[in-house]
Amino acid sequence: MELRQLRYFVAVAEELHYGRAARRLSIAQPGLSQQIKVLERRLGAELFARDRRGVALTGAGRALLPLARDLLTRAGAAQALVRSYGAGETGELRIGLTRSAAQGVTARLVDGFREECPGVEMQLSSGYTALHERLLRLGSLDVAFVRPPIDLAGDLACREVAVEPLVAAVPVDHPLARRRRIRRADLAGEPLVWWPREHGPGMWDRMLDQVFGPGVRPPVARWEPEEERLLHAVALGAGVTVVVEGRASRLRVPGVAIRRFAEPVPTLPLGLAWRRDSELPALRRFLRHTEEVVRSGAR
Repeated sequence: MELRQLRYFVAVAEELHYGRAARRLSIAQPGLSQQIKVLERRLGAELFARDRRGVALTGAGRALLPLARDLLTRAGAAQALVRSYGAGETGELRIGLTRSAAQGVTARLVDGFREECPGVEMQLSSGYTALHERLLRLGSLDVAFVRPPIDLAGDLACREVAVEPLVAAVPVDHPLARRRRIRRADLAGEPLVWWPREHGPGMWDRMLDQVFGPGVRPPVARWEPEEERLLHAVALGAGVTVVVEGRASRLRVPGVAIRRFAEPVPTLPLGLAWRRDSELPALRRFLRHTEEVVRSGAR
């Protein structure tokens, strides 16, 4: 029994006229009659009683009609589901958010995709770049926001989605807090509050290279795991630090003065990383969405 034959049967059952059913189906009437006969032979029962007055459903036909409609509805739903999945409009997508950019462009990209494809179930987690690299390679994440440069050897791809300025964070009673902008050289010799390199080696090196000079690694007065702890340490007078401007403006820790750098302003890119060999339709749709948003924002 074929779905096509069931569609033919339902059309005749609803029209009770072969000619009207054939026109509705956009097929020739003889072909329709032949397919109904094939269906009846396969089922071993007549579905229609035919006489000069027209066509009527037999008992077998009346019994089959609701089941045929249900089967066709289910088949249509299955087809729509598969098409939607293939288009990346349904399914599941595991996204890693980086703590240094939990809002801003990250929120616009993720929230915009949720609005565009509400059928995709997004599982969001938060972590640092090196962790995201490991989880992507293990297959525990489908896509992740990272701070380039990252190790792309083998199986990872990365696309830049934004560039954000860095700012200096100093205690409110520090002489540098009285300046509107500070030079990068002003931080030389200041006690530095910093974070572990293993959280993101590329980001770690890039930030220090830009602020203190290529290859210069100033001594660290205090280590902290993430930005909020860095700023609390600054508020306590442990030293100065450098963070992404957007993250600093959202944290707003009392006792900390945030100051922009004079030109040239050090910056930090935000990237999107994924496995090159992934064939997940929802991932392809998400990447296309982010590319369109980033391109429109650049215009």
